[in-house]
Amino acid sequence: MKKYLIPFLLLFILVACKGRKTSLKGDDEVNVTDFIEFYPAVSLPYRVSDTTLSKRPYDSLEISYSIFKQFVPDSVLMKTLGKTVNLKFYAMGRIAEKGKETYLFTEVIQENRHYGYLCCFSKDNEFLKAMVLVKTGTDAFTSTYGLLDNKFQITTYRERKKSNGDITYKRNVYFYNSSANTFTLIFTEPNEEMIQNIINPIESLPRKNRFAGDYIRDRRNFISVRDGKNPSEVLFFIHFETPDNCTGELKGNARFISPAIARYQEHNNPCSVELIFTNSRVSMKETGGCGTFRDIKCFFDGSFPRKREVIKRQEKSKSQKN
Repeated sequence: MKKYLIPFLLLFILVACKGRKTSLKGDDEVNVTDFIEFYPAVSLPYRVSDTTLSKRPYDSLEISYSIFKQFVPDSVLMKTLGKTVNLKFYAMGRIAEKGKETYLFTEVIQENRHYGYLCCFSKDNEFLKAMVLVKTGTDAFTSTYGLLDNKFQITTYRERKKSNGDITYKRNVYFYNSSANTFTLIFTEPNEEMIQNIINPIESLPRKNRFAGDYIRDRRNFISVRDGKNPSEVLFFIHFETPDNCTGELKGNARFISPAIARYQEHNNPCSVELIFTNSRVSMKETGGCGTFRDIKCFFDGSFPRKREVIKRQEKSKSQKN
């Protein structure tokens, strides 16, 4: 009986060890197979929402930065996060399309913001492409989610509730295009409210500063500048949309670092934008990673002509008549 018992116990221990996942919290090199299989297998459709990311992740699924960057390039993170310090990574899920790509879902935490990344690997376990599906911390009136469906189509969805109760939304649908190694946009659907109206939250504020005013390329691309707390600052609101459906929106205070250049920089955020003024236009330049406020494939840059202040001229004519 003993001669059968010992081999059985050895076989049981071998199977148990093989089924146990390797910890990826250290600094040692691991092979790509172990890295991919560390992610728990999930089924389609698989959805990651901002509420999902707000929950505390399991410590057992943590991945150290030194291991994560062995398989996902630093440049992927820098496009969105700007800097790659104080980051935490957690495996969320793994799905493979038979004979094709494998998709890994990863939660990345940077200070108080959480990001849901989708990374695509080839059937030979080579990294191909990555994108941000969802992020937290936009505002209390916005909800977002990302989805990989049964057809391996990728959906990003953002919904915002206005102060009057109306709801605007935007949905983009992509698929991984292996021939071009990119996520190709195949469908976009903003509702009519989002198409017609962009709320400018600083529209009615004072504009006595020499650079205060509206700088407009078209109704979907503009920069509004208003008076700051003192002459050394301006309050601004930026909204832009590119022809390939990439959007960005940012509101904040910019401090003048020279007579015609104002810089936006928050203490706990890598995002930095410079506003460069002339008498007739403003140019914006992203000098730090602002992925929290824009889509991953575009940046805060470009030049916007100043809108002529018709109202001021009319008021001036009235004062001359009097």
